[in-house]
Formats: sequence, structure tokens, C-alpha cells
Amino acid sequence: MRFLKLLRVLLLAAALAIPTLAVSSGSVFAYGRADQPLAQLEISGNCDNPSVYFCSNVVGVGGIWLWVEIDANGTGDVAGSECGHNVGGPRGGASSIRGDVSWEYVDGATAASYGFSFPTIVDKTDTYYLIWFQGQPLFATPVTVGHYAFHPTHGVSLQIQVAP
Repeated sequence: MRFLKLLRVLLLAAALAIPTLAVSSGSVFAYGRADQPLAQLEISGNCDNPSVYFCSNVVGVGGIWLWVEIDANGTGDVAGSECGHNVGGPRGGASSIRGDVSWEYVDGATAASYGFSFPTIVDKTDTYYLIWFQGQPLFATPVTVGHYAFHPTHGVSLQIQVAP
């Protein structure tokens, strides 16, 4: 008797679950699926050592974080922020980076010509995504999936993650 009651409950649960799965599974789309995404790029850079000329005179003391989703049609989306640090003075500030990007494949020499060359961030195929934001080159990353890091000195780092 107990077995029959349990069997009826399981059959009822299955009968309710199957139509729900059929309806919901056909309409679920992951972010950007309709745009044919190629890769997700995560970029984190910190330049927190004011004694390094690059930090104090070129990019400023602070950091940047970006997430870029690139699509097969040469477009994509970016979200992130940049943050300035005032060493020994009032606090710095942060600003948001959001919007649409465009991108193109370039080789290492072209990426370097835009200032995006780092000794330990080298794509084995010599192919890079050059990302453009608001008409300006924003960054270049390897196309090969993986994690890349550059730590030239204390307080200076760059991390890039290329994911499918």
C-alpha cells in the first residue's frame, strides 16, 4: 500500500515536471548567445608603486578591471572600472567603463604598436584581439584560451583570462 502511494506521488511529480522542462528549455538563452560570442576576456591591471615611472608618470597610480564579451561579427560588450589612487593624499576615485566595443584580429607587432606588449603575455599563434572602445584602442589580449600574467616589479601586475 505504501509503495503504491509513493509510486503515485512520483508519477504526479514527473507529470508536472516534464511539461515545465519542455517549455522552459526551449526559451532559455545564455547571455549573448544570439550574437555568437567567441570569447570572454577578463583583464585586471594594478600599478600601485609610485616609485615606478610607468605608474607615476604614464598610467597613474591605480588599477583597471574589465570584462569584455566579443562576438563573431566584430562587436561586443565591455563592463568594468578604473580606479585612481592618491598616495599620501586624499583618496582617489573610480569611474565606470560600460558600453559597446568593436574588435579586430592583429598580430603581436600591431598590438605592440598600440602599446600593448608585455614580455610574459605572448600568444603562441601571434594572434591578438585588439579591442576598441569609443573610437580608441582599449586593450589587446591573446586569442588562445588561458591565463596570462605579467608582474615586472612589486606593486605592478597585469592578469588576463581568455575564456570560451
